[in-house]
Amino acid sequence: METLRFDSRFTAFIRPEQGANVGMIHTPEGLILIDTTSYPSDMEELCEVGGIITQNVRMVINTHSHSDHTWGNQLFDCPILAQRLCLEQMRSSIKNEWRSEEIQAYIADLERTEPEKAKQVRQKVAGLQIKLPDQIFEDRYLGELGGVKYQVIHMGGHTADLSIVWIPDKSVLYASDLIFQGRYPYIFDANIPAWVEALKRLKEFKAEVIIPGHGVRCRDAEINILQNYLEGSWQLVKEHMQAGHSVDETVEDKAFPVFPGEKYESLHKANIRAMFRKYSKDSNQ
Repeated sequence: METLRFDSRFTAFIRPEQGANVGMIHTPEGLILIDTTSYPSDMEELCEVGGIITQNVRMVINTHSHSDHTWGNQLFDCPILAQRLCLEQMRSSIKNEWRSEEIQAYIADLERTEPEKAKQVRQKVAGLQIKLPDQIFEDRYLGELGGVKYQVIHMGGHTADLSIVWIPDKSVLYASDLIFQGRYPYIFDANIPAWVEALKRLKEFKAEVIIPGHGVRCRDAEINILQNYLEGSWQLVKEHMQAGHSVDETVEDKAFPVFPGEKYESLHKANIRAMFRKYSKDSNQ
């Protein structure tokens, strides 16, 4: 993990090996935390390394419902802010894929292929109590703490509920999983056209500092890379489907964009297959 501090009031915990990045806003009246990692134990380790006293956190912001951004919530006794759809999705997940039985079944499957990872996950979920957001907004939340003004803006795209955190006075943008830098993006809950439009909106902010959900600090160049990847892949999927090709034929097309970086290369074909399913579903509606 790399701790990136800028303008004395803003921190980003860059976690390329551990998972999603975490942001923090420092104010004279306490801390605002942006996302809470995959597990309470991961969040505890981050707090220890980052010098975060949990009692000093005055607000937690969940940028979207994915577990790598929300499962550390239980450590904090303060308001948890999220867009309405984030709360709804988390409630749904608790009844479905986040049920204890489903998590244990996942671990059992993992034990057959990656026993050491299964052991780690079993230890990490012990004592997990998923804590839901309790402060909800729709389109935009305008907040202020200790004289620091910030905005939480619903964008969608990567997930329907995704929001970003924008500090206009300092031109700092915590972009959440609208941006994956240096690795293939996770698209399985995404609306690809909406994601592309959200990326176009991001560039309108003209942010001086951009912290992605995954990867290192970036600028508009990284937004363009992801936009080109999503647009190019989506267009090729569309052309293959219109030509009557099967998904197996489609994924073998060497013309599909290759996302720069060496991480999660297995998502190259998996993302094409996911886009094929999404486009087929959209076409049949």
